[in-house]
Amino acid sequence: YLFDSFKVFDGKTVVALNNFPGKQNALAIAHDDFATFEVVGHFNEPHSANLSESAVNQLPDGTLMAICRNDGGNYHFTTSVDGKSWTAGRELSVVSNGANSKPTFDKFGDTYYLGWQEATRIGGVGRSVFNIDISRDGKSWTRKYRFETTQSFQYSTFHEHDGAVWLSVTQGDASASRKERIMFGKLEKVGEFASQVGKKRKPNRTPSQEVAVLKPGVKLFTDRDYTLTEAPDFLIGRRFVRTRIEGYEIECVKPGDVFVMTLSKPHSANQSERLLNQGFNKVDTPEFQLFPGKINRVFAYRKSLNPGDRLRFNKTCFLVLGEGTEIKSQPTKGPAAQLETPQQTAARIKKMEKIAESALVAPTLNTSPLPEYGYDKLDYGMTIGIERTPKGRLWACWVAGGDSPEAFFVLATSDDDGESWSQPRLVVDSHDKDLPRPRSVLVGNLWTDPLGRLWLFFDQSMDMFDGRAGVWATRCDNPDADDPVWTAPRRIADGVMLNKPTVLSSGEWMLPISLDQRPGFGPFRGCFSELDPLRGASVHVSNDQGATWQRRGAATFPNPDWHEHMIIERPGGSLWMLARTAKGMMQTTSSDGGRTWETPTQHEVIRHPNARFFVRRLASGRILLIKHGDKIDSHQGRVQLSAWLSEDEGKTWFGGLVLDDRRGISYPDGFQSPDGTLYISYDRNRATDGEILMARFSEADMLAKKLVSERAKLRMLISKPMAKKIAKMSEKESRQGFVELFDGETFDGWQHSGNWRIDDGAFFRATKGGSLTYKRKTVPDDFELRFEWKVSKGCNSGVYYRPGQVEYQVLDNIGSPYGENPRQAAASLFFCMAPSKDATRPVGQWN
Repeated sequence: YLFDSFKVFDGKTVVALNNFPGKQNALAIAHDDFATFEVVGHFNEPHSANLSESAVNQLPDGTLMAICRNDGGNYHFTTSVDGKSWTAGRELSVVSNGANSKPTFDKFGDTYYLGWQEATRIGGVGRSVFNIDISRDGKSWTRKYRFETTQSFQYSTFHEHDGAVWLSVTQGDASASRKERIMFGKLEKVGEFASQVGKKRKPNRTPSQEVAVLKPGVKLFTDRDYTLTEAPDFLIGRRFVRTRIEGYEIECVKPGDVFVMTLSKPHSANQSERLLNQGFNKVDTPEFQLFPGKINRVFAYRKSLNPGDRLRFNKTCFLVLGEGTEIKSQPTKGPAAQLETPQQTAARIKKMEKIAESALVAPTLNTSPLPEYGYDKLDYGMTIGIERTPKGRLWACWVAGGDSPEAFFVLATSDDDGESWSQPRLVVDSHDKDLPRPRSVLVGNLWTDPLGRLWLFFDQSMDMFDGRAGVWATRCDNPDADDPVWTAPRRIADGVMLNKPTVLSSGEWMLPISLDQRPGFGPFRGCFSELDPLRGASVHVSNDQGATWQRRGAATFPNPDWHEHMIIERPGGSLWMLARTAKGMMQTTSSDGGRTWETPTQHEVIRHPNARFFVRRLASGRILLIKHGDKIDSHQGRVQLSAWLSEDEGKTWFGGLVLDDRRGISYPDGFQSPDGTLYISYDRNRATDGEILMARFSEADMLAKKLVSERAKLRMLISKPMAKKIAKMSEKESRQGFVELFDGETFDGWQHSGNWRIDDGAFFRATKGGSLTYKRKTVPDDFELRFEWKVSKGCNSGVYYRPGQVEYQVLDNIGSPYGENPRQAAASLFFCMAPSKDATRPVGQWN
């Protein structure tokens, strides 16, 4: 595929080619006869298989730069000196919200024109915003044009002829893709804006809504040609509003009922939970086929509205009006949520900011947490940090309760270099049943300062993040004592922190604090907007050994996600910041002590998921990096943790010792002991295994890519929650009408012959002797049963119902001959229907 314009560099005609099925991009020279092309070099391989439809140009210094469409998200940029070797593709901040569509990159006169599709949708139409940014050097860009239209503005091409810039563009009116015609026109004289004298901007057209009557074959949406397949009798003949499929807002004009259909199967467009949260009730009717397609089977929900009630619906919520109900509707303009008037928003923010004042109250440190917080009472584990104190004691901190508003801190110690660990010695739990919202302690870290004092930093916020939160600190001056004493917690700053301070060559202590760029979650959204100018990945500095801290500056990142940033001081005093974003790791630098920061970029080599990493300067002068994946330039999500070294200030990396190759591991933190040994803590399967683990190794082990030092050891267990995890019915399930059949402790409602037992919240058959039968009340003919099961080797069991006529098969598929026939295997309707797939787990694991 040839998408780019022909250009002339150094007397040669070049063009960017895209082998779309082969996932290749190449710079090519067109031979004089234009019959053949010579590929000079490929770019963005193997860095991404999603990149396509590229455009290339030559910058004033001779460097080649290409912008590539990314089928997985925002545009990527790559550069080359010779056209043969290209840098790894990365995002640029100038293109912060790109969509999956063809870009352009031209030069007219002495000005570069960069054209890119923005992800913003006008009226719900894809590819409806196209930007043109200009630059003289290809580095600093300014917006010149922004095209907005519900007819779409896509697959554009620009060309200079006779002193003017012309363009062609694809547009459309009705089809979902808006590809119905190609338009051609004159944009401007080169370097000028086209005159707007006497011209008037046409307002974007709002897709029309039409009231129609529901019957088989009727068109359902304005922007799709889908027609009704079937519906229950109580819906047929009722009025509905024909609007676009992507979502809409309604306001009740005359009171009455509304019925909303949403997908019945798990899917991103399934809005069942949101409807229940908004007060809808599920209608007692079987699922039905709204329009063709296996996924498009739906349930119906019902709610009574009063005049002025306003609601917003996401994609594939289809609304039918009850008798006499009248509404007005319009397309959605943002994320789906229940709408508020400005007055309601102001009232909510005032109320929630008042509630958030509870997060300003200092928590109490629990230095005698047993037995309430013993391992047998804990059921979750997310690592926070690990540290060594002057006499060799190890301290570890982790989150219990959940990565949620229920979070609190637990600390334990080891006096034998991590071989064994104490019961919890300190707990920071700020929950209070008298508060209207949960008050959480979710992130922080441990740090031994140059004076040998142990610091515990932690955040405190209402819910997950109330828009302000706050970083607190407590200090222990005798951390190696039998009875460590902690100072009263004091609040340092707004925000949260997760990583250790850095001691700068100036003697200053620099603490990374994040004031999230997203102002408040859930009911706290929009709270503390006066802090918006301060939001970002900030650095706070202490010149008096932690007695006071002052905010020095902050960097802001595209696609922010908690920041979790870390600082390295480079020779000469410049600072290197690495931060977490929704698109992976990004970097920025400061040359004035953290007061100002460069525009963030992706690292030239490191590729990392949206997850915590660890980076630290070692005593040897090398930089240590702990990341996901066994390669420096790739990863497979939160799988594997590996250790890397750099001797050139993070430009290149070597080593790659795999510390743990399992899935579900994350959140590394660590330190280096005086003898050079490295200690890294991390967690594994937080909500199930809940393990906090430690790796102990050396730089020699990293260089050898295996353990060669005497004291090296991996997968050392720090803690594991031991609380019984008895499944309880959720509030959502209760609203949906579920009834609990088993309380996890008794046989109430169940009948058996004495051969069944209850252990750890589960039924199990101890000996032969027959079935376990639910007898409390009659089960309805149509029901949904939710349960977990596991089997021993060769086990053959099942669940009989209606009554005893049909069986859901419970089986060891490997150890039983029945497992060879899908109609008799686990999860089959025995001898009648095979499961959609074999999803069983090994013997001894829950299904």
